[in-house]
Amino acid sequence: MELRKLKSFLVVAKELHFGKAAEKLNITQPALTHQINQLEIELGFELFDKDKRINHRKVELTESGSYLMKEMGRVVELLDRTIKKAQTYSEKSKQLRFGIPKISRSSEVLSVVQKLQNILPNTTFKIIEFSSGVSIQEAVFKGEIDFGITILPLVYKTINYHVVNQEFLNVIMSVKHPLAKYKSVKIEQLRNDKWVELNKELLPSFTEDLEMSCRNVGFSREANIVQEVTNLDLLLGLVNAQVGVAIFPAEFPLNSDEIVSKELFISDNSKLGMTKILVFKDNFNGEYHQLLKDNW
Repeated sequence: MELRKLKSFLVVAKELHFGKAAEKLNITQPALTHQINQLEIELGFELFDKDKRINHRKVELTESGSYLMKEMGRVVELLDRTIKKAQTYSEKSKQLRFGIPKISRSSEVLSVVQKLQNILPNTTFKIIEFSSGVSIQEAVFKGEIDFGITILPLVYKTINYHVVNQEFLNVIMSVKHPLAKYKSVKIEQLRNDKWVELNKELLPSFTEDLEMSCRNVGFSREANIVQEVTNLDLLLGLVNAQVGVAIFPAEFPLNSDEIVSKELFISDNSKLGMTKILVFKDNFNGEYHQLLKDNW
């Protein structure tokens, strides 16, 4: 006995009209009549009074049909609730794909994962590394991953985000650099320095802002970039070797006594910063979306 037929019977029993019931079920009336006839054969008794329906064009439940509607209505309602609850558990226990930039700080990634696990219990995460923040936004947009850590601005306006943190950018240099003795540095003091640079695809937005700040005080930093790298360890090694200075997140550990990190002020005496965000698609699982909104 199919659940579909029982649900069709309950709609007809409620409407007491085959045409209206068929419309609600989005099927044709002959198809609905066929379902009810099959159900009556399977049950071995009539659900609707055929004499009244044929002779008086009136749909009326038999005594057996009325009893079945009352009891089966409870069963179907309970079954629907049980299935929905089971689907919720299934969704919560599935693995979610989590994208991170290759240059991410492990402590930061673990902190975000731990927070997500607290918000979405019984959920596991598959961490996938990407070459850049923009590629993470693209992967979320295409549905290739469920979450990702990237930085503002958004390239794809249809994805949602929550702020993870805001971080200032410092300038790092060898301890032998003439400016190493100062607590902070102004951008114009670096006009004659050579620069070692992270590939622009990794952090595109702040490199453009920094170049504009340099041009505002009369020089081009891009003209003084002597090396582009995609690896933080290599960047630190080149700075340590006095190949040049570099922009570096203030909170990242240097792991070297030969390199110092200095506050960097741009032309208007303000600091350069970036906003890290957790991105996810606009049509992401409704329950997860609401849990993130309420608890992030």
